[in-house]
Amino acid sequence: MKPPSRNQGDAPGTSLPTAALPELFEQIFSTAADAMLVADAQGRILLANGQCSTLFGYSGEALQRMRVDELVPTRLREVHVQHRQQYAGSPSPRPMGIGTTLLAQHRDGSEIPVEISLSPLKVGAMQLVCANIRNMSEFRRAQQAIARAGRADAIAEFGRLALNAPESPNLARHACELISTHLGASRAAVARQPEAGGPPAAESGHEDFASGTARVLSALMPALAEASDTANDMALLIEDLDHAPALLRNAMQASGLQSAIACLIPGSTERPALLLACHTQARTFTREDSNFLKALANTLGAAYQRRLAEEKLFQSQRLEALGQLTGGVAHDFNNLLTVVSGNLQMLEERAEAEAAERPLIRSALRAASRGADLTRKLLAFARRQTLQPRAIEIKAWLESLAEILARTLGPNIQISTHCPPDLAAARADPAMLDTAMLNLAVNARDAMPGGGQLRLEASMLHLDKQRVMRGGELEPGTYVVLAVQDNGLGMTPEVLARAFEPFFTTKEHGKGSGLGLSLVYGFVRQTGGHIDVASTPRVGTTIRLYLPTVGALSDTPRIAPIGAAEGGSETILVVEDDEEVRKVATQFLTRLGYSVLESGDAHHARALLAQPTTPDLIFTDVVLKGPTNGVELAREAVQQCPDIGVLFTSGYSPHDLPLDSEISRGLELLGKPYRFEQLARMIRRALDTRPQAATSSRRASLRPITDRSRSIS
Repeated sequence: MKPPSRNQGDAPGTSLPTAALPELFEQIFSTAADAMLVADAQGRILLANGQCSTLFGYSGEALQRMRVDELVPTRLREVHVQHRQQYAGSPSPRPMGIGTTLLAQHRDGSEIPVEISLSPLKVGAMQLVCANIRNMSEFRRAQQAIARAGRADAIAEFGRLALNAPESPNLARHACELISTHLGASRAAVARQPEAGGPPAAESGHEDFASGTARVLSALMPALAEASDTANDMALLIEDLDHAPALLRNAMQASGLQSAIACLIPGSTERPALLLACHTQARTFTREDSNFLKALANTLGAAYQRRLAEEKLFQSQRLEALGQLTGGVAHDFNNLLTVVSGNLQMLEERAEAEAAERPLIRSALRAASRGADLTRKLLAFARRQTLQPRAIEIKAWLESLAEILARTLGPNIQISTHCPPDLAAARADPAMLDTAMLNLAVNARDAMPGGGQLRLEASMLHLDKQRVMRGGELEPGTYVVLAVQDNGLGMTPEVLARAFEPFFTTKEHGKGSGLGLSLVYGFVRQTGGHIDVASTPRVGTTIRLYLPTVGALSDTPRIAPIGAAEGGSETILVVEDDEEVRKVATQFLTRLGYSVLESGDAHHARALLAQPTTPDLIFTDVVLKGPTNGVELAREAVQQCPDIGVLFTSGYSPHDLPLDSEISRGLELLGKPYRFEQLARMIRRALDTRPQAATSSRRASLRPITDRSRSIS
């Protein structure tokens, strides 16, 4: 190297002696603020300064026995060797790591973010490279602090958006935008498993990701679920495809992806959902990246749960309002049926056996019976029917049901059952459970007009407090789950939202009343269980009934069987605010031989009870016009005369009436509409269950009811 020339005007003594240059350059190399090393084309380190020893934790002598590849994290060495060899083929001054994160490895195994500048050198025939390595830890920490602050603001804003507008599509789209901005993701998606099987699909995400989304998600969901179970972590990091499951690796490579981070959205155990960030380049993810994705997933999960809870609350309130309406309609309808049926029964008795009118009367009585069945279904939907639950051995019951359905549904419906042998007994009303399952099976058959598969399955489900909090429909405990699954036409979301409404049906006129699912809904909820429906058009429908197991419900008291019907000569006070219904009851009782007093309200009834001759029994409607109901009136009557008998009647169900204490004392309720024989037997039993001192003197007055040929109504 030639020493610099000196101009004529330069001051003497300012030029550097040539002999001093090597010492000067050595000082520059050794005292540089950055780590510097010189390596040959094979990556062997020839020189390293003191900052290099400080940065990597090796002495200068140790460094000179190493290759530069050993200063790179193990997982990145293969890629580094390829880059080094490419550089050796065409060396040139080149900065590296600016705007990106290059990682070096300290002797203790920790990783160091660095920036590197490469300068090619040639000494004789040797091709060398000088690497200037700058420790970016402090800079990166400052960047990370800024990024964390930005992410914290983004999460807070996302939370406010979720609180004010929890609509799922908007939130999912915004979450993908935040992932792209703060994680630098090439592609992002929010995905959820469909309700009735099939491949998962993205609810929101990059449009160019749509074609390969299903394949990636199908492979990712089981891998994420397995990682969550084993590592107890919601997030799954995929930084090296070679170590990814084969199915997931192939799916990502086919989609042009090299790395990804995925996170389960909490509160979505029945239909798993996840948040996904993908990169087309290999990427190392930090704990902050994982925490950011988890925060978004938690917010999405909370929004999903809030929306689900609001939908269930709205559905529950709507069905409860319909239940109250139908319960009231059923009460009024039962009063009308009492009048119609009662008068028809009296007409039938008066008609001659060969009279032409008798078939007409019996036809009308059958119609009244169907009307009474209709009100029973309405009360079932309103959860106001009287149930008699008992233990049911599900396996034997399910096998018997399948045999019945095979004959009922026809040869085009293939029925299969599955029930574990050790299944606990369910606690339900057997007759209502049979009716419910028959309704579901008939609906399934109608959804498969060309035939299909009907699967009946029973299983156990144990709900702890955490799972109950997510669902909110069932108390903690063990339940028997009965599933009815078909592969029929399925239901659209609009139809599914109204599936349990009474009188709502998609069948042709005259082919369905719309009360089948309503009855099932009311029965299951009144039993202490739950019902849910999953349906996809052209895929099929699955309905699950959750029933409490034996021991979950207290035993239902059984009423003693009703004996033979008998009349009598006692005095009965009939209290009924509906005049036509009161006339029917009065005529029935008169025909039985009783003396009858009538009252249309509690005020007039009190006056009759205050007379010197006290009635032997008060037969009163529970719901009366005026401030005093039938229960309060009966209590007053018993206080005045402890020997008086009481029998209640109502068009409402016992569940709607204030009768708990009365029923516990043995008093009974006769539901409307009632038959002549039912009234006779209930009246006689109410009279006979009075204190013996009051009844012994009246036994001689009993007389049997005249045998009569009657229609079933």
